[in-house]
Formats: sequence, structure tokens, C-alpha cells
Amino acid sequence: MSRRGPSKADQKAARKRDRAEERARESAEWDEHMVLEPAELRALLTHLTAELRAVDCDHTFRLTKAWAGANGQGWARLEPSLAHFGGTCDCKVLANVDPEARVDTWARY
Repeated sequence: MSRRGPSKADQKAARKRDRAEERARESAEWDEHMVLEPAELRALLTHLTAELRAVDCDHTFRLTKAWAGANGQGWARLEPSLAHFGGTCDCKVLANVDPEARVDTWARY
């Protein structure tokens, strides 16, 4: 380190380290809070995509609950998991609980 502060190389290394730490935190968060396996989550999102093309979201979990019941997922376990990631209704599950956005940070992908 010089009198002017960290070198450009040191700054770059610190940014890289910070990004790696953030990815590790996000991965741990997904592993801790997401109760669905990756294939199950993809199936739910595919279901919601198809259903929400046909009907508008009524800002409930009507479609998500129907999928959960048909796929043996307990709602009491699933709802808090989806809510943790911003899924507060069917359209918000589709918009906010997106594994593709986290494909590089969720270890199970």
C-alpha cells in the first residue's frame, strides 16, 4: 500500500473477494430457506408462467397452492420459503423467486 492508498491491483482483488463472499452468503441463504429442490422450483415457475398467461394474478397464492397440493408440497412449509424470497402472491413468486437469477450462487444448481 502506498501513501495514496491501496494499489489498483489491491482494489481489484478486494472487489473480487467481496463478490465471492456475497455469492457464498446468497448460496447459504438459498440452501437455508428454499425448501424446493431445483427441479421442483422450475416446475412451479413453469406452472405459474402458463397459468398467468391465461388469467390475471388475483394477488393470492391460489395457483401456487394448487400446484403445491398437486405435487405433494405442504403449504405450511412452502409459503414461508417463497415469502422469504419475495413471493407474496402468484405473480410475485414468478417475478422474485427466480433460480435463473441465482444460478451462479445457488450451490444446488
